[in-house]
Amino acid sequence: MSIPPRLISNAVPSVVKPTTLLILVDDDSIGSGWCEQFSQEGYNVLHVKYPVVEEDGYDLRQALLKADKEVSKLGGDWALITYGLSAVDARTLRSSILFSWNDLKACIHFCPNTTSAKPFLLKKKAGGYIPSVFHIPASQELIHAALIPHTQTEQLNNNSRSHPTISVFTYPLVPEKFPFPLMLNAPSRAARETVCPHIRSATTLSLTRTLTLLRRCIGPYFDLESVWEQHAHYEFVERDPQKTLSTMVSEPYVNHISTLTGGMGRKDLLRFYKTNVPPNHEETHNDVDHASRHRNDHRFAYSFLPGIPPTGKKLEFPVVGIVAFRGDKMFFEYWDQASVLVQLDLLDPTNLPVAGVDVARKVLDPFGVPSNTLLARWKTSEGLGTQ
Repeated sequence: MSIPPRLISNAVPSVVKPTTLLILVDDDSIGSGWCEQFSQEGYNVLHVKYPVVEEDGYDLRQALLKADKEVSKLGGDWALITYGLSAVDARTLRSSILFSWNDLKACIHFCPNTTSAKPFLLKKKAGGYIPSVFHIPASQELIHAALIPHTQTEQLNNNSRSHPTISVFTYPLVPEKFPFPLMLNAPSRAARETVCPHIRSATTLSLTRTLTLLRRCIGPYFDLESVWEQHAHYEFVERDPQKTLSTMVSEPYVNHISTLTGGMGRKDLLRFYKTNVPPNHEETHNDVDHASRHRNDHRFAYSFLPGIPPTGKKLEFPVVGIVAFRGDKMFFEYWDQASVLVQLDLLDPTNLPVAGVDVARKVLDPFGVPSNTLLARWKTSEGLGTQ
């Protein structure tokens, strides 16, 4: 029995000619959620059911042959993502890619079920390995040891200043026998779930590393700095909550870490922007000349503090902002200032809108710690941000 691959079309309208991801993953809700996640990053996704259950008569080779033809029909470059792939099935995959091999530009393997590296190191027909990333639990020492010589050889052959062809990332305290990203829902599902922080950390970090390889090898490119600047303009200059949210995904969240304020989901965030974003004072200054910006990181100096009576004193303090994107939209923001001082008893939070250890807990579990408990007027603003 052969089940045709399922196509989840690119969900980013600005991507006119999307490239393709062939993903081997279970067809349950979580596996499908990860296919949806990558479609929201700007890819056409072909989902092949995996793993194979012998009793149902599913023919993996036939499914892969059909997927290979579909990849060719879609055209252009493509990449492969697998979860828990065995060495036997990796060999089956290699023998099934007949039409589109030359267009395969990158491979990502989560928790390969093997101790041998060879079946997973695919080579270009012109020679040399196809760029690959492996995400494995730290306890998978045998496959790690088998891969390391290949990473070192490739680095020597490719010049130390170029990107490594083979990369291996290990993650502590995640299970070995189950691909850890499949232990929680993908961010695109906006699932408000509390999970082990090691699983959440490994999953989000491995997603970032996966997208880094994909963007480099098959695109698409997004001008994320422009997205951020437009978001900030709508929020602080035009002060238009609806326009601000137009730069964000359908279910975003903002966490002002030291005060536990912001919003989880579009409804709460619209309410927060309407009722709690302070107006810019004419002497407020955002020192972008000394900004340090990275792909998901914007650090700058800001000179206002809402809710404190004017003292006539000039205030300057650093702020670290961590901004994540999905496709060409913002997904979440984190801001932090004072929580460490509270926990060290160097700052008394009694009469200040700052929190202590709950700050760290909310970073690890965004939906498990409530937002806006320090805002005295939060309860009375119910319904003001929903129109």
